[in-house]
Amino acid sequence: MLRADYFMLNFIRTLLSMCAGFRGYRQIRDVPVTDSIKYLLKLMTFLAVVLTVSFIPWALQLGTTFATWVDKHFPPFAVRDGKVVTSVEQPYRAGDADFLLILDTTGRVTRPDPKALQGVLFTADSFLVWFTSTNGHNAAVHSRQHSLRGFPDGVVNGDYFQRLIQSFLWVGLPFLLLLVLLVGLLVTLLQAYLFSFVASLMERGLPGKLELPQLLNIAIHAVTPASIIVTTYIAMQLRGLNLWLIYLIAYAIFLLGAINTCRDLPTVEKQKEDDLL
Repeated sequence: MLRADYFMLNFIRTLLSMCAGFRGYRQIRDVPVTDSIKYLLKLMTFLAVVLTVSFIPWALQLGTTFATWVDKHFPPFAVRDGKVVTSVEQPYRAGDADFLLILDTTGRVTRPDPKALQGVLFTADSFLVWFTSTNGHNAAVHSRQHSLRGFPDGVVNGDYFQRLIQSFLWVGLPFLLLLVLLVGLLVTLLQAYLFSFVASLMERGLPGKLELPQLLNIAIHAVTPASIIVTTYIAMQLRGLNLWLIYLIAYAIFLLGAINTCRDLPTVEKQKEDDLL
């Protein structure tokens, strides 16, 4: 327990040091690269948890909004043993050009309507979800059909969808967490290797040049401020921002600043001696 607390405190201390300024990077410049990778794994895990938790209220709010729309537009029908049961006149259509609902258990409608950007078609024992890039007859339609087998029995209304979304949410959260973690870890590692390799080529011939392992340590840890900034913006659901550009600017500032700070420049006396020789 004490060992786990020590590692957690050490991680938090390193994280704060990476965001506080450039001097802290001298402490990690010469550590084994494996230690830097372990730190990056902890950082990405922490940020993945934050993003996953921030996704929950957004998904629940989206579910509530969709449930309201369902209660307003869906016809009375139910799912029994994987089949649609309804007495409404068919085919039934509701919605607009942005989202269209079609209910038809007779088999007369089997394809999505390209006039709608997105929509769902309920048939006798399945439903088809589609979306298009633009409205029109010649628009490319992307669709996927799913069987109703395995879906819970009940009247299909807003409450039905809310319960369904909540069930999928709790089951899917671990997979979402793992996906965010793996993507974040892969992207940041590739980025760090690329930047450190390019920096090592630029370091040739410079006084107090840094070696590739040192540059890699710096490049991995310099991910910290940029990743925290972007994660915060995503968690706050801020719109209209170029997060990739913000990330690159923050990363470049800390990477270049840390490299300059970590370089061991020769003293003035040593430089004069070299000039005389």
